[in-house]
Amino acid sequence: MATNAMDRKRINGPQRTVEPIYKEEAGDPFANGRNDSRSLDQVRPIYMKTGPLSTQASLSASSAAASGSAFYEQGNIRVSCAVYGPRQGRKSNARMGIFDCDFRYAPFSCSWKKRSHIRGSDEKEISLMLEHAIAPAIRLDAYPKACIDAFVTVIESDGKAATIAATINCISAALADAGIEMYDSVAACSMGLWDSQWVADCSQAEENTSSSTMVVAYMPSADEVTYMLQHGKTSLDQTDQAVQTCINMCTRVYAVICRGLQASISE
Repeated sequence: MATNAMDRKRINGPQRTVEPIYKEEAGDPFANGRNDSRSLDQVRPIYMKTGPLSTQASLSASSAAASGSAFYEQGNIRVSCAVYGPRQGRKSNARMGIFDCDFRYAPFSCSWKKRSHIRGSDEKEISLMLEHAIAPAIRLDAYPKACIDAFVTVIESDGKAATIAATINCISAALADAGIEMYDSVAACSMGLWDSQWVADCSQAEENTSSSTMVVAYMPSADEVTYMLQHGKTSLDQTDQAVQTCINMCTRVYAVICRGLQASISE
């Protein structure tokens, strides 16, 4: 009896193979200007919407309806935030309210790092940064014994510093949508240092070639910087230049946030 030479338990490969196509290595993003044709001090287009979000948008929020919520998009960055409260805090004798932030990356949000559903140490660190940046703008004295919680999910990220700045803007819009008493809304902007020039709102490709990054959170009406974060070494003059440029850009972002909130009220 003739035997069949084909192994039916295996998936036979193709008879003809070709060389795989490898991804081209990213070159200098500033070689021929910025990839998206922006100027060095220009922020990516912003889209913002406040209103009800699905409870699934927050990875750790309860099933109750959020007091306020917002969706913020800046270029390829997409962030959602749900605010709960004011509700009973953990300390029954506290004279000041407490603002807590839960920041998480979606598992598919980052191109530079594989994310897990388990909250990482960097996410906990960013949560503390956001609390320090937003808390000075909230009238916590008006909410004794209460807690205000913000649950943030980064749906898509394009630049670590720019994502933090976009998250601050998203939380400010969500707090306003929740009717939380605030001294002023907080606007934030990021910059990256490339070849002794500061570049606004860097993408991840641009940030990879930057020697230093900076994030500034600012309340324009109060003329007060609530938080500043810098990575990398710069001279005193370069730092001062970056702070002043960020403040000017925060004023522009603040105007966009205010227009978005006014549009949501008219709806």
